[in-house]
Amino acid sequence: MRSVIAAVFVPLVIVFLVGPYTFLPSLIEYAVARDIKAHLGAEKQPDVKLKSDPPLRMLVGEFSGGRIIMKNTDLGNVNAERARIDFDPFDINVWATMKSGRVVDREPLSGDLRVDVPEAEVSRLARAESGVPMRGVEVQQDGMVIHSEFSALGTEFPASVEGEPSVREGELIFEPKSLTAAGVRVPDELADKLLAGTSFEYPLDRLPYRTRITGVRTESGRLVLSGRVPSIPLGVYPGG
Repeated sequence: MRSVIAAVFVPLVIVFLVGPYTFLPSLIEYAVARDIKAHLGAEKQPDVKLKSDPPLRMLVGEFSGGRIIMKNTDLGNVNAERARIDFDPFDINVWATMKSGRVVDREPLSGDLRVDVPEAEVSRLARAESGVPMRGVEVQQDGMVIHSEFSALGTEFPASVEGEPSVREGELIFEPKSLTAAGVRVPDELADKLLAGTSFEYPLDRLPYRTRITGVRTESGRLVLSGRVPSIPLGVYPGG
């Protein structure tokens, strides 16, 4: 009799202890990824990794955090090379989720956001809002350079405008700092006149999930936007 009880009880204990480390995270990660894919209308599901400390807390739906990574995705009016959200601690109704096949959250997910915008996309955004013709944009480790053309004394000449991006009131802003023509730094008084129209402001108001962009920095070949995602509702599909 004891051997029979042990034969039944031991496997149950193993499943109970091993489950939170194996099956449950994968199932919920898949459900979260599917929900977010549906909300964004993306072609591919994002990569989702969830964590719980200790892992057994997953059994009651308590997660200490997680991360979602989306590659080559359209975030409203910005095409991102990579977007990453680091989740705050959150709770999920595990059993309702497994029963319905959809994530049933106790409250919307939230977290910090990083968006990598490639140089080609920065150039597109600049061309859309700038008042001067542009030949391209170069994103460097310490700022941005806009390659353009200017007219002086009836002659057009190539020039480079150096500046830095910033974010203010939900808009991506480029503010020119200096002008170089034919390898020579243009005096500030003349540069101020020529630089009129080279600044631009691009709205970041169509990002999903009421995302707020609060910072920007440059890296070689990309802009890095940072901000906050206050609410990712799960378990409710668009139009459903």
